[in-house]
Amino acid sequence: MRHRDEPTLERERELGTIEAALDSATAGEGRVLVVEGRAGIGKTRLLQETHALAKGRGFGLVRAFGDALEAAMAWGVVRQLVEHSFSRQGGKILDAAAADPSEAELSRTLHALWWVAVDLSSARPLLITVDDAHWADPSSLRFLVYLSRRIADLPIVLVVATRPPAENAGQLALLSVSRQVERLLPKALSPEALAELVAARGVRPAWAVVTSLHEASGGNPFLTRVLVDEIDALGLPLDAGATALEVGKLGPGTVFRAVLGRLPGDAVALAGAVAILGTGGDPWQAGALAKLDAARLSAAVEALIAANVFAADGDHLVFVHPVVREAVLADLGPIARAALHADAAKALCEAKAPVDRVAAHLVRAPRGTLRGSAGILREAAASLLSAGDPRTAAAHLRRAVEESPDDATLRAELGRALLRTGEAVEARRQLLMAADGVPDAELVAAAASATTVADGPEAAVAELREAIAARPGGPRDPGRLHLEARLAVIRSFLPHHRRTASDHLSAYASLSGGTPDERTLLGLLAQMGRYEVRPADEVAATACRALANGAYFEDAAGSIDVMVGWVVAMLALISADGIDEAGWEIERARQRVREHGSPVEFAMVANAGLFLDWRLGNLTAMEAEAEGALAAIGAEEPSPQVIALRATATHFLAYAALERGDLETAADVLARFDGAHGDGPRMMPTLWLHEPRALIALAVGNPVLARTQAFLQRDEMRAVGVDPPTIPWRVPAVSAALLLGESDHALELAEEQVIIARKWGTTTEIGAALRLLAHADGDRRLDLLAESVGVLERSPARLHLARSLIDLGEAMWAARRSTDARSLLNRGIELAAECGSAVLRTRAVKALEALGDRPRRMVLADPSSLTASERRVADLAASGRANREIAQELFVTPKAVENHLRRIYKKLGIAGRRGLARAEFRMRERRRRT
Repeated sequence: MRHRDEPTLERERELGTIEAALDSATAGEGRVLVVEGRAGIGKTRLLQETHALAKGRGFGLVRAFGDALEAAMAWGVVRQLVEHSFSRQGGKILDAAAADPSEAELSRTLHALWWVAVDLSSARPLLITVDDAHWADPSSLRFLVYLSRRIADLPIVLVVATRPPAENAGQLALLSVSRQVERLLPKALSPEALAELVAARGVRPAWAVVTSLHEASGGNPFLTRVLVDEIDALGLPLDAGATALEVGKLGPGTVFRAVLGRLPGDAVALAGAVAILGTGGDPWQAGALAKLDAARLSAAVEALIAANVFAADGDHLVFVHPVVREAVLADLGPIARAALHADAAKALCEAKAPVDRVAAHLVRAPRGTLRGSAGILREAAASLLSAGDPRTAAAHLRRAVEESPDDATLRAELGRALLRTGEAVEARRQLLMAADGVPDAELVAAAASATTVADGPEAAVAELREAIAARPGGPRDPGRLHLEARLAVIRSFLPHHRRTASDHLSAYASLSGGTPDERTLLGLLAQMGRYEVRPADEVAATACRALANGAYFEDAAGSIDVMVGWVVAMLALISADGIDEAGWEIERARQRVREHGSPVEFAMVANAGLFLDWRLGNLTAMEAEAEGALAAIGAEEPSPQVIALRATATHFLAYAALERGDLETAADVLARFDGAHGDGPRMMPTLWLHEPRALIALAVGNPVLARTQAFLQRDEMRAVGVDPPTIPWRVPAVSAALLLGESDHALELAEEQVIIARKWGTTTEIGAALRLLAHADGDRRLDLLAESVGVLERSPARLHLARSLIDLGEAMWAARRSTDARSLLNRGIELAAECGSAVLRTRAVKALEALGDRPRRMVLADPSSLTASERRVADLAASGRANREIAQELFVTPKAVENHLRRIYKKLGIAGRRGLARAEFRMRERRRRT
C-alpha cells in the first residue's frame, strides 16, 4: 500500500487553513483544528502534511494517537504527549494525580498539565497532534478540551483527527463543537482525483476502472488503495476496461478477508495478537502471545508487511490503518478475542506491567482469568477516577465485584463511582448493600446523595432522618454527626426547610470544630446566622470555630462543594466584622492555592478576598481581585459554582466602576454576565446583582427602574426566607422613593434597615443604616449623621465612614456651621482618596469649594492611571517576580502578563522592568507628600 509518495489531492482548502493556523501560532495566537471524517478519508495524511509544514516553520512537535485498548487507561494519550515532549514534570504530575481521586485534584492536574504545554511553547511555537481521537481515553480528551479553551494566548496549534462523534455528548463532542475550534471536514475524492491517485503507481487506469473504483470506495482514498492492492494481487490490469467488471465484485470486507486468507497461519496469529495488544505493541510480546519463536515471528512480520497489513515502523508493529486492525479483530470472533485478552493479561501481569494495562485486558477476558484480579481492577479504577473517568472506573469495579461479590468495601467503591457517572439508582443500591456488610455512616450518607439525584432531596432528607433515628450512640457520635452534616447540607438547598434546618443546626452551636463534620455543621450554622440576622458576635464565633485556624480549608482540598462551605463561612465572618481573623485565613488560603491549586479554587479564595476588601473600603484591591477571579475562570465550564463565582466578582466590579463614576463599565460588566448566564440557575450571588442595577438606574435618573430592581431583590430574598442587612436592597429603594416623592415609604424602609442592623449588631451595618435613615428623616438629619459617624469610627469600614463624614459635612454646611463642615469634608476627602472612590471625593471637593476652600492637593490615583489589574502586576514585577511566576500566581497566561507590562511601561513612560522600581518609589513619594 504505497501512499507516502502519492500526491495529496483535493485538500487545498484544508491545507490553507492549516497553514493559517501555523502562521497565527507563530504570531503568538494559538489555534485548534479538528479534522473530522470517516475512516480512510485521509485524516492521518493531513496530519502528516501538518507535521511537514510545522517542521519547515521551526515548530516543536509532540504527537499521540488514540487506541481502542488504551481508551480504558487513565491519561493514555496525555502520557504519549508527555513522553514525546521529554517533559519529566508532566510525568510527575500524572503520577501524583493517580494518588488522589478527588474532583479538586483533577482540576489541579488539568491546570498543571496546561502549564507543561505553556513551558513547551515558551522557546518556539508548538504543534500538538492527536490522531484517532475517537479512541482516546476520556481523561486525555478532557485535557484537550481544557487546553483548547485556553490556547488563544499561547503559540500552540492543536490538531485533533477523529471520526465523527458517535453521540452528541462527551468530551470529544464538546471539543468538536467548541467555539474555539475550527473543523476541517475532508470530502470524498472526485473520480478525477482517484485517477491521479492510481496513476501515481505508474499505470494510467482506464476510465471505466476509475468510475468503478469510485463507486466501490465512495471516493475514500484508503479504501481505493485497498481495492487497487487487491486488483494487483489478482493480476488484473488497471488500464484495461474489462477490469472494471471485477472491481464491482469487490468490497473492502471481501478484500480484507482475502488478504488474511492468503497469509500463512503464523502471520494471521501474529496479526490477531497485535490487534489485541494495541497498536505500536512490542513485537516479542506479540510473538509470545501468538506462540511464535524468533524465526517464525520474523517470517510472520515479513509476510504481514508484504501484504500491507503492517507498516514498516522500526521496532514496533503497527497496522497500516485502524480499519485493517478492526477487520482483524472482527475476523477473530468474540471467543478467540476473549481468550487472547486472557493470555495477554497473564503475560502482562507476569511481566509486572502497569495495572491499568493489565486491567484493560482483564475486563475483556473470561472471569477467573487471574488470581487477585479484583485488586488489579480496583487499583486501575482508582487511577481512572483520579483522571476524571468514572464511567470506565465503574466498569472495572463492576467486574471486580463479579470476581469478589462478598467484598463490601469493593461494592462501596463501585457505588461511589456510579454516583459520579449519574447512575444514581444503581449507586444507591450498591452503597446500601455495602453498608449492610460494613456499617458505615459515610456509605449511608453517600447513598442519600444518590437518592437526592434519583428521587429528589425530600426523599434523601427522609432517608437520612430514618438512618439517624436508628443510629446507636448519642448526638455526638461521629457516625451520627456525619449523617447530620449531610442532612444539613441537603436541607440548605431547600428554602421551605429553612426554619427546620435552622432549628436543627442550632443544636450544634456548641461544637468545637474538631472534625470535618463538625466544621461543616458550624459553617452552615454561621451562614444561617448571617441570613437570619442573629447577633453578629455569635455568628463570628461560630464561623471562627468552623474555620478552625485553617482546618476547614484543608478539609476542602478534595471537593469544590466543601470549599463552597468554606467561602460562605468566610462571608459570614467578614459580614460580622471579623476582619483580622478573615485576613489571616485568606492569606493562608492564597498561599495554599498558589502552591497547589486550580483556577476555580483561586477564584473562590479571591471572592472571599474581594468581599473583605469591599468591607474595608480597599476599592482598588477589590477591583483587581474581581478582575483576577473572572480572568482565572474565564474558560471554565459554567457549573453552578462557577456561575456563583462570576456573579460575585461581577457584583463587586460593578461597585468599583460606580465608585469611579464609570456607569458605562458598570452596566457593561452586568450585561456580560447576563449575556452568559441570564438563563442560569438563581442563587444568592445572582440575587445580589439587582442592587448594582438599581444603583446604575439611580445614577442615570431612573428611580422607577431603581425601585423595580430593589424590589426584585427584596422579593427573591424573601422567597427563600432571608433579609440580612449586609445585602441592603433598601438603600437604593429609599433613594428611589425619595426621588419619586414617596417620603413616608422611604422613612419606613430606612427605619426597617436600622432595626435589622441593630439586631445584627455590627458597627458597620448600624452606622450605614443610620446614614440611610438620615436621608429619609430630614428633621433629625444632623443628629443621625453625627451618630452614624460616631458609630463608624469604631468600624473597619473606611468607605462607609467617608460617606457619613461627607454627608455630615454637607449637612453642617447647610446648617451654616462652616468650620465643622470644613473639618468633616477634609477628612472625608482624605478617606475617599485612600479608598479610591472618585465619585465620593469629587462630591466632597465641590462642597468644600462651595465653602470657599480648596482641598489639599491630593492624588486619587497614580498619574499613570494604571488599572487595578495593572497595579497588581506592576507590584509583583517590581518585587522581582518573573513573568512566569506572576502568571502562575494570578492564574493567567504569561502572554497576559506581558500585555499588562507593555501597557504599564507605556503609561509610566519607562523602558522596562528596571524602571519599575524607580516609578514605584516616585509614586510612593507622591502619595506620602500629598
